Amino acid sequence: MMKICSIIFAGFLCLPAQAFAQTVTIGTADTYDAGDYTVDPSALQGFDKAFGDLLCKRGALSCEWKVMGRGDLLPALEAKEVDVILAAMPLSEDLGDAIETTAAYLYPDPFDIVGRPGFDPFGNVKTVAAIPDPAIDAWHGTSGYNIVYFRTLEEALQAVERGEAEIAVGEHEDLAPLVEATEGRLEIVNPGRRLRPGVTMALHADNIDLRFTFEDLIYDLSQDGSLNALNKEWFGDDAVKWQ
Repeated sequence: MMKICSIIFAGFLCLPAQAFAQTVTIGTADTYDAGDYTVDPSALQGFDKAFGDLLCKRGALSCEWKVMGRGDLLPALEAKEVDVILAAMPLSEDLGDAIETTAAYLYPDPFDIVGRPGFDPFGNVKTVAAIPDPAIDAWHGTSGYNIVYFRTLEEALQAVERGEAEIAVGEHEDLAPLVEATEGRLEIVNPGRRLRPGVTMALHADNIDLRFTFEDLIYDLSQDGSLNALNKEWFGDDAVKWQ
């Protein structure tokens, strides 16, 4: 990712964070589904809150949080009752022409491809073993593979061992200990596949300066290790790392 203000829009007046005299109002959800990236949102704790506070501190922004129902967030942004939504929004979500999103600030757990030792998954796969998952369904639509679903990942791996499928696919956190338990009969042959969309912030399309400010802040935090430290704090040593 390039520094938006200085590279893409050379000559455009891109205001530094300190130039925002007004308070930035951050809208977030009062409840979160399992799989979103926060805990105890009613008390405004969790990754999103910690990340938002870090952004505001690093950018010297005056920020306040506004908690509302998830279904109320987008209308509030459209009505400019909040300046930004920070509530684990996937990049793939269609928000309409009036709303823009930042670069991803978080990626979910990656998927791994598992096969027999030495197997080359590129060009040699016909059948994939997996458990039901919307991300794999979406991947299925572009991969052209025959995907056979099993009740558990253990059963999917057993299908690979029996030769009923060339590979199994699943989230790294779930697959890694199961592969280790095979004692070398299976191995991860292609790690770190991002099948789920990254998580983004949403802003009104005409709030260009603020969006560019957040873009630059996300970039800086991803480069200096701050995002990696925050991910590790909330999601452990296996959290997705920014390179």
